[in-house]
Amino acid sequence: MTTSPVNTLDALRAVLTAPEPQQDALYRQRVLEPLRPVWEGLLRSAPPTGDPAMTAARVMKLYRPEHGAARGLEAAAQVEAAGVVAACLAAVRHAGDTLRPAEHGVHLPPLHVAVTLAEPGGLGADGVTGAANVPGWVLLSLWPQRLPDGTWNHTKLPAIAAHEFHHAVRFAQPDWTVSMTLGAYLVAEGLAEVFAAELHGEASLGSWTTTLREADLRALAPRYGAVLDDRDFTTVRGYIFGDSVMREYGGHRDLGVPPYAGYALGYHVVRDFLRRSGRTVEQATYLPWREIAAGSGWFGA
Repeated sequence: MTTSPVNTLDALRAVLTAPEPQQDALYRQRVLEPLRPVWEGLLRSAPPTGDPAMTAARVMKLYRPEHGAARGLEAAAQVEAAGVVAACLAAVRHAGDTLRPAEHGVHLPPLHVAVTLAEPGGLGADGVTGAANVPGWVLLSLWPQRLPDGTWNHTKLPAIAAHEFHHAVRFAQPDWTVSMTLGAYLVAEGLAEVFAAELHGEASLGSWTTTLREADLRALAPRYGAVLDDRDFTTVRGYIFGDSVMREYGGHRDLGVPPYAGYALGYHVVRDFLRRSGRTVEQATYLPWREIAAGSGWFGA
């Protein structure tokens, strides 16, 4: 497996140091065009727009020239000084060495890894996120900020890189089909989080996995168990991301699900499956979701 960095931070720096009238055009060319494979799919179901690249940047909550040059340059310098890009590339490579997908018949395309600067306040309390929904791409994004425990949020990004690489491996298997079931999605998120915790420690996980208490998840589990085979994409995402997050996307019917409950429940489901079965997360990566859900003890027998 080969990995290639996509240097969006240097590109953003070139944009923000250019004369202001040139910045938007340069931003489309230098920052957004290299990311086109990532954002094109986002707009397929959206209304037509005269400026698709900039629309995608807003949807993805990327830092844009309108947020100001000085602020962006300072944040980019902070990310660079912390060695975030190198740490994330190392995390992806370590994840690949650990999972060894080719030995399991999973052959990934060359992987592009991009670390992007997010718009201030755009990524919630943690200020970090990632995505690997496009084959051959891992996209990581952050706005540098301190977390409630006083640490900087960039320290969580290598774990997110491992999480997203795990998705790339999981999504390349027959267990993941479109349209996917809630069960497949739930187990995929749980596997990715358990894998990230194994490589980088449980303290590296985001609030989306650690906020809800086990008692809350136990109360929710029967509702999830009843709809594990649901394939309606809006409903599936609602159970993964929760009502308040899905409202941002519009057209969502509230399900009475707390924010990111699917991440937290999936984490506990996979963790308990591993404990009960004696399997490792590396082994479970290549198992069907139904086996993991059934063996977890969370959904009946």
